[in-house]
Amino acid sequence: MKAAIFHAEAGYGHKKVALMIEKALQAAGLPEKEAEVFDALELTSAHFRYSYPAIYFNAVKWIPKLWGWFYEVLDHDRIYPLLKPLRSFLNRLEGRQWLAWVRKENPEWVVCCHFFTAEVFSRARQEGLIQSKVLVVITDFAPHTFWVHAGADHYWVMTEEAKTELMRRGMAAARITAGGIPVDPAFKPSGRKAQILREQGLESGRLTLLLTSGSFGLSPMDEILRAMEPFKDRVQALCVTGNNKVLKNKLEGLSFPFPVKIFGFVNFMPELMEAADLLVAKTGGATSVESLAKGLPLVIFQPIPGQETRNADYLKKRFASFSMERPDQIGIILKNIFEDPALLAQKKKVIAEIARPDSAAAIAQFILKH
Repeated sequence: MKAAIFHAEAGYGHKKVALMIEKALQAAGLPEKEAEVFDALELTSAHFRYSYPAIYFNAVKWIPKLWGWFYEVLDHDRIYPLLKPLRSFLNRLEGRQWLAWVRKENPEWVVCCHFFTAEVFSRARQEGLIQSKVLVVITDFAPHTFWVHAGADHYWVMTEEAKTELMRRGMAAARITAGGIPVDPAFKPSGRKAQILREQGLESGRLTLLLTSGSFGLSPMDEILRAMEPFKDRVQALCVTGNNKVLKNKLEGLSFPFPVKIFGFVNFMPELMEAADLLVAKTGGATSVESLAKGLPLVIFQPIPGQETRNADYLKKRFASFSMERPDQIGIILKNIFEDPALLAQKKKVIAEIARPDSAAAIAQFILKH
């Protein structure tokens, strides 16, 4: 048994999912060389390798509303077919070296955690160019037409709603599993909240908010913290600025009337989520499922139009999250929580119903049994 798992370095969430599937397969007994992760952009042309992520990153950073408009328009049943021949031609051209590799190595399964390889290998499978079975793991809550290809052997999606949508687009129910998006087991609750708070010099009696700046380091974190000041005797905050050194330095130069811990890039996010009562963040696929696995309610803040707004819509529809468009609205959310102590418990109950913390292990078992 050999499984080749592909992602693309265009947003870190795809890579996270791929790595979790690799980890789960190895934990299930597959030797290290039999379950490997590959960046699909590595064997593409230099221009494609650079421009593919650059276009995405710059679009969502500088023209997010336009990006969201294109995302929705291109998902329209009547519009995408006009673009599909050109897109398929480019993907086939750029994916030809990986296709040759798969034909040579002939793994039992090709696992696609990004829509680029989903099309390349699903089409090749449909045309009889490869013998490897193709599993497409959709890394957001709702499928976009870029993911959907008749040649894929099986789809793995987050929700029953996503499964229903794939069926509407022509996929057979037997070829779809609504099993969740893979997440690191470290994001399961550990019961160490009080200990972690002590280690960070924070108090157990306060409501703890974890603020993150997202993949692009963009967040008016200082404004959110200022809006929390009316609750200074009841709140505290953990702030993760990622690689945004300007934001980190700015926050470190400010003072707040309640405890605030500031971090740059961290590799212990599961511990920080364990310590928190609320997570203020965008709704990337990976971040969303990590918070669900932890049982940590999200305060959705300005999701990127497109896939993130669809993720946000699902959580809002299920009443599993809070939401705000402006930094000052955190005050309304905190007021509601303090006035209704049962509110957080209600959110956590819904989260427990929709979380799929064992998805990676379930995918590993599916691959090994098929």
